[in-house]
Amino acid sequence: MTAIMKIKSTIATNIRKYRKKRHMTQEQASERAEITTAYWQRLELVSQTDLPSVPTIFKIAKALDIHPYQLLK
Repeated sequence: MTAIMKIKSTIATNIRKYRKKRHMTQEQASERAEITTAYWQRLELVSQTDLPSVPTIFKIAKALDIHPYQLLK
């Protein structure tokens, strides 16, 4: 697994984990993050994950009530 794929996998896993921990649907979470539901869904799929930009990571973290670094660890 390449370094980029490992980062994508970590981000996707954490987005899904924290969303479920908050009992939120993808629609609810994407609305809070001000991104489309389709993009949120792609971010949760390891095979389809785009690397989100830094501003998007901050939006996602805010929507999930976590610190941005928690998506990367």
